[in-house]
Amino acid sequence: MLDSSVSLIFIGVVSVSVALSGIKRAPGIGIVFAVVFVGISTWLKGGITHIGLTAPDNWVMVLILGFLLGALLAFLSISVIEPAVERITGSPHDISIVERIRENVKALLQWLLLVWVVVAFAEEIIFRGFLMSEIVQLVGSGIGGLGFSLLVSSVIFGLAHWYQGPSGTLSTGITGIILGIIFIWSGFNLWLPILTHGFIDTVSLVIIFFNVDKFLKQLFWKHETVK
Repeated sequence: MLDSSVSLIFIGVVSVSVALSGIKRAPGIGIVFAVVFVGISTWLKGGITHIGLTAPDNWVMVLILGFLLGALLAFLSISVIEPAVERITGSPHDISIVERIRENVKALLQWLLLVWVVVAFAEEIIFRGFLMSEIVQLVGSGIGGLGFSLLVSSVIFGLAHWYQGPSGTLSTGITGIILGIIFIWSGFNLWLPILTHGFIDTVSLVIIFFNVDKFLKQLFWKHETVK
């Protein structure tokens, strides 16, 4: 078992690595570094159940719920959250990292593989499974402790996506809050957030592939988003 001071060091190292790499526009480096430290912490604490990787009672139900939540949140993010945030920050959401997938089947399949093999699993393990669980263990599982862990993990999650600009950082932080709430609601079992995250990205990528994102923003906001 790790004492509280060592846990704080692990939390700090993981948080700084992912946030700094996002700000430096090199998110992959921070994710890899964080995964190593999360792996060490998980090993020292006795296994993956500590971060919520316990098999759910009903896989089919979790899969269906993950798809429904993911699809809903993808449409909500593209249609409402991102355009609203763009008006708050006065800057567009920088999605240049995935722009090449538009009507490009090969690029879309490459991104979908990346999402399901790396992104959904790695990010949920780091931000919900590790950060939220570690913070709750330190400050308690009352409403205040849960709220604090939710806020801190979501802020770090947003900063880790700073390469998407201020709008991307804020909208991703909001998504992090929602995923964190799902994590708490599921009893700190990580599988529902992983599946929800994966389907959010999958549906979002498909929407961008077909250029439906532009249509949705115009449909809901009646005019172009911030340029």
